[in-house]
Amino acid sequence: MKLDLNLKSLNLKLNKKSLVQIVLLVFLVVLGAGAYLYQQEGGLDFITGYFANEPPVTQAPVARKRPVEQPAAAPAPVAEAEKAPKPAAPPALDQPAKGRIHGKPFVVEGGTIEDGVLTLRQGKEGAANLEVSINLLTKKWEVPAGKRFKFEKQSGPDVPRIRISWKEDGQNASRERQFTEQYTLLLELGQEQNRKLPGKINLVLPDEAKSTVTGAFEVDIRGFRIIDGKPDLAGDSPDTLQFLALREILKDDPDKPIKDVVIRGTRMTGGTTSGEPPTGYLEIEYRIGEGAPIIQRFQFAKEKEEWRILRTLNANQIAEAHPYRAPTAEDSPDKLFNYLAAKQLETDTLKSPKKGIFDVQFVARHSNKHKIGVSTLSYRHERNGRRVETTYLFRLQKNGWVLDRKLGKQEKVNFATGKIESARGENKNPAGRRG
Repeated sequence: MKLDLNLKSLNLKLNKKSLVQIVLLVFLVVLGAGAYLYQQEGGLDFITGYFANEPPVTQAPVARKRPVEQPAAAPAPVAEAEKAPKPAAPPALDQPAKGRIHGKPFVVEGGTIEDGVLTLRQGKEGAANLEVSINLLTKKWEVPAGKRFKFEKQSGPDVPRIRISWKEDGQNASRERQFTEQYTLLLELGQEQNRKLPGKINLVLPDEAKSTVTGAFEVDIRGFRIIDGKPDLAGDSPDTLQFLALREILKDDPDKPIKDVVIRGTRMTGGTTSGEPPTGYLEIEYRIGEGAPIIQRFQFAKEKEEWRILRTLNANQIAEAHPYRAPTAEDSPDKLFNYLAAKQLETDTLKSPKKGIFDVQFVARHSNKHKIGVSTLSYRHERNGRRVETTYLFRLQKNGWVLDRKLGKQEKVNFATGKIESARGENKNPAGRRG
């Protein structure tokens, strides 16, 4: 989806050098449309309100219809022989949170809060057996620390959306169900400490299994945030990377008329056992005014607990040719092959500056027995162009694997014999090298 992110077209009267412009750009890119901004209470105040040095953008509040209150039904008389039931005991909110989800015992073992979504889970993150997620509909990029939520069988657009997921016996895939009304929720959140958020919950859902969760918990705070008017660059979120990329593009002129912004391929990887930090990548395409499209690729690293831009690449450069740490003989041959092949393809493409490299896929294979290997790269020279393939040949020498040459279109390696053959299966060179 393309977006016109010319800030002046939104009639914003903001300080030219403020971070508000960049935060707004990130928000528009993430949401995919600007209309959502005006659905927030107070219009754009929820963005400018993050920054103490910025005056809020005022808008008339949107009038909302109040639901017609129905007269309460008269209580039924209590029979003389019967006694009124005693009120239920308050839930034990100070005990560790537990309950039942879809008829299965549920013990909260961990959780997160990110972009206003509170998730409680049983089991390992990413492979939880049982999970409850509550979309609190709070301001984006704000942790609702110290807030209290109470809903008693209500409905409407301001009621949090709740999702439960579970796994049936013998099934690997999770099933889920969502609730938007007629549940009971009491949620009290404490103050943040060391990127942790404590809380207490009493949740009763209206499903047939009467799913419940009651007790105290502590969750990890995740994602991109604005704290005291400053971006928190420690958050492991695509929003963090997008903020850094847009800030870099706009650093010389925050009022630059950026149009038709498209962000692709955003990804993040964790650190490695060899000491490499977490890394990230994204590609951004945009125009300045009516100019030609510009494509830039950003690589990121999380060092000293903050994300930063590692380097910027152009459309004819490949991320795999510029890793955080270049592979060596200590790494697997396939990893080394792909790195060297990417560097060679990039070098070859740079000879034709108008060509780009898009959507690269790698397939590597090797034989220690025959001391031979290949890396085949499939890619496009234009965003929507036809796919082409290039295969590079590697040989194992005394000092390790080295790139020998690029194979011809009619050449392939027979790994059973270690010889190079023509595509029709004919043995082209018994020695395995060009004559």
